Amino acid sequence: MKVNNGIKQTEIGLIPEDWEIAKLGDVMEEVNIRVKDLDTIDAEEIPILSLTKNYGLIPQSQRFHKRIATEDVSNYKVIRKWQVVYNPYVIWEGAIHTLRKMDIGIVSPVYIVWKFKDNVDPSFMDYLLRTPLLLNSYLSRASGVVNRRRSISKTDFLNIPIPLPPLSEQQKIAKVLDTIQRAIEIQDRIIETTKNLKKSLMQRLFREGTKGEELKETETGLIPKSWKVVRLGEVADFKNGINFSKEQKGTQGILTVDVLNMYSEGIYLNFENLYRVDVNLENDSDYILKIGDILIVRSSLKREGVGWASLFGGWEEPVTFCGFIIRIRLNNISNILPEYLTYFLRSEIAREELIKASGQVAITNITQGALKSLKIPRPSLPEQQGISSILSTIDRKIKIEQRRKDLLKQLFKTMLHKLMSGEIRLWDVEI
Repeated sequence: MKVNNGIKQTEIGLIPEDWEIAKLGDVMEEVNIRVKDLDTIDAEEIPILSLTKNYGLIPQSQRFHKRIATEDVSNYKVIRKWQVVYNPYVIWEGAIHTLRKMDIGIVSPVYIVWKFKDNVDPSFMDYLLRTPLLLNSYLSRASGVVNRRRSISKTDFLNIPIPLPPLSEQQKIAKVLDTIQRAIEIQDRIIETTKNLKKSLMQRLFREGTKGEELKETETGLIPKSWKVVRLGEVADFKNGINFSKEQKGTQGILTVDVLNMYSEGIYLNFENLYRVDVNLENDSDYILKIGDILIVRSSLKREGVGWASLFGGWEEPVTFCGFIIRIRLNNISNILPEYLTYFLRSEIAREELIKASGQVAITNITQGALKSLKIPRPSLPEQQGISSILSTIDRKIKIEQRRKDLLKQLFKTMLHKLMSGEIRLWDVEI
C-alpha cells in the first residue's frame, strides 16, 4: 500500500495519473423489468422496498405491505442484487442505494433502477456512490420543482463524473472496505447479543435474585423469600421539573437536563448538549439535583418513552431539570440503592407497569401518583449491590463494544475518502 504521488488535476479534483474520469452513464444502464414480466417468481413472495432517508432501501412496513398487496403491483419495478435505485423526485443524502444484502425486491414505478456494466466492480461502485464527492454532485444537479420537490433527470444523473481506477484496483479497494464493513457488522451483532443478555438477566435477577433462594408469592408475583415489597411512594420524595419560557432558554443561567439527555444506554444521564435556563433557584434548592437522584421522563411524544429512568451521578456545577421530568429522591429509611432502583425502573417488569399507568392525549404523561403506587421488590443492600454490579458490568461491555464500532466507522469513513481519492493506492498489495 502506497501514498500516491503521481497525480493530475481533473474536473472533480486531484486523482492518480493512471485513473480515468468517467460518467455514471459509462458504467451504468437502466433496467426496466416489471412484476408483470416475471414468469417463474411469485410476486407476493418478493418484498416491497422503499427508500428511506436514514436506513436506505428497506422493506415496507407490514401495514403498508398488506394495503399494497390488495392493489395491482404489476407495474412495480424489479430490482436485483447489486442493482441501484433512486427516486428522481426525492433529493437528499442517501437517496441513491445499491441492493447489496438481498437477491430481489420490487419498488415503486416512480423509482429508476440501474445495473452496473461489466467494466466496473459492483462493490466498488456501491462504495463510490456513498462518497461525499458523488453525493454532492448528485445533489447539485437537482433542479426544478415537481410537487414542491426538486428533481434530477436521468440525463443529469448519467452525466455525473466519477473517478475510475483500473478494474483490479477497484476490486482491491472494495475488498478493504468490505473487510471494515464486515467488522462493523460483527460489532453490531456483539452489541445486540449483549443487550439481549442484559434484558434476559434483568428479568431473572429482579424475579429470582442472585442466591438461588426459595421463592414466595407476592402482589408483584414470585420473588425470593427474604425480599420485601415496598411502594415507591413509601421510600422516595418526588418533584416535577422547572417550567420556563422560550426566551429563558439559551446559554445563560443554570444547566438544565432535558428529556433528550435521559435516553442513555447506561443508567447515568447523558450530559451532551445540555442547555441553560435563565432562572433564579437560590430559594428553590429542591430543583437542584443531588448525587443519587433518579429522573423519570414525565411526558413523551412516544408512549414507550414515558417513565424512562436515568441516574444523576453529579456534575461540576449546579444542575436542574425541565418540567417534562420528575425527580425521585430516596429518603433516609428507604434501604434502596439508587443504582438498583434505576436498573429496576428500566426493567420490563417496571416499564410495563409505568406505561400501563400513563395517560395519552397529544403526548403520553405519567403522574407522581402513578409512580408512588409502583411496587418495588427490595432485597438486602448487599444483594442490591450484587445485582447492580452484574448489570453495570454488562453496561461497560456494551459501552466498550460501541466504542469499537464507532472507531471502525471512523476508519471506514477515512479509508473511503483516501481510497476513492487515490491518496492511498493498492496496486502493489496482494489482497
